[in-house]
This record gives sequence, structure tokens and C-alpha cells, in this order.
Amino acid sequence: MITPVQRHWSPNELFNSLTPTMFNAEPSAICARWNKLWPDLYTEYDARHLKQELADRKLIVSDEAAAFFNAWAIDEERHTDGFIRIIELVANGSEKDLRERLDGRSHDFGPIVEHLKDEFSLMVMIAFDEMCTCRAYAAEKPFYDALGNNTFHHWLREVIADEAVHSMNAVNVIRARYRDRIGRVDSILDNLIRATESLCYSGTFVLDYFGAVYSKELLANSRIVTMRNIARPFSL
Repeated sequence: MITPVQRHWSPNELFNSLTPTMFNAEPSAICARWNKLWPDLYTEYDARHLKQELADRKLIVSDEAAAFFNAWAIDEERHTDGFIRIIELVANGSEKDLRERLDGRSHDFGPIVEHLKDEFSLMVMIAFDEMCTCRAYAAEKPFYDALGNNTFHHWLREVIADEAVHSMNAVNVIRARYRDRIGRVDSILDNLIRATESLCYSGTFVLDYFGAVYSKELLANSRIVTMRNIARPFSL
């Protein structure tokens, strides 16, 4: 059985030397930081709800996919912890308040149920979704530049690397378990991209493509890279 690649790092250790007083700003700037970071936080947090939905639907049937989601869930919790810490540092947030807000949000998987058919289509969606997120975070470098501390650059590099690994881990599950179905990947990706044109995010973790950074170009490029990774020649 293939095992997922997993990276090991700690946002708590990363931000240990920083304090909120280092990032004081005008109320308008604090508000802008909050408005930017809050969606990043809750979409990462929503990974736990997706994992539970998949368990309820019994969509995970292979050992490889089960291992993927176990490793993935640990990373998404790490990202959640990191965003909470960043909001505490730069946007006057508190962990208690943030977690209460997160716990109080609703989640509706009805709008994406057509994309939760089986393990194969699920893994294709995850591979694509994580590639999109990887590229979206990369496009957010100017925001972290404006915070004025290189530690946030380190954070961003770590998160981007995690998302890239998630995409490749999902690709590896597809290549290990579903070689005979790889010819269907392009139509699945096309359906996902079409769905984003009218889909409103409802707490599902996947397909959270709101905001200017998720351009048509980003989605198209993520599709190309995902297809290329899945279809690359098999090694003997």
C-alpha cells in the first residue's frame, strides 16, 4: 500500500516570538486583515466537516484513501491553528471567540452532492481542489508582505507546500487504485469548474472558490497541472 507524504512543522513554534503589539494598526486596517483572514480560517476548519460527511456517506473504501484523509486532516487542523494565531496577532482576535464562531457555523453538502459519488471522483476533486488552494495562497504573498514580518512568509511557504503535497498524495491514490479510470478525469474536472460558476460556498471545505484570487485562469491552470500529474507515465 502507498502511504501519504506528510510534512511536520508547528505554527505555534513559528509564531512563538511574535506578539499582537508588534502589529498595531488603524481600525480600518485591522478590519481589512480580519476580512481577509476569517474566510481562510473557516475554510481550513471546514475540513473536519468534510471528513465526517465522507464517513457518513461511506465514500472511503480503500486503505490508501483512508491513510490520505487521516494525514490530510492533521494538516488541516494545523492550518486552522495557524490562522487562529495569525488573527490573534494582527486582527485583534481571540482563540476562544474564533472557535465559538467556527463551531456556530452551518454546513450544507447538498449543493455538492453530485460531486460525492464515489472514492475515485472524490480523489480527483481533492487533487484539483488542493492544487487550486496551493496557487491561491501563493497569490496572497502581497498581503503577508504588508504585515511587515518575515515569519509570515515562512508560514505561507509551509502552507503552500502542505497544499501541494495534499494534491500529489491524492494523485498517488488515483494512480495506485484507479489507473483504469484515468480517462474520466478530464470530464470530472470540467464538471467541477462549470459548477463553480453558480455554486455558493456552504461550509464544505472543497470548491471554496470565492474572492478575486480564484480567477478563471487559476482554475484552468490548476486543471492542467492536475491532469498532467495524474496522467504522467507510470514507472516500472
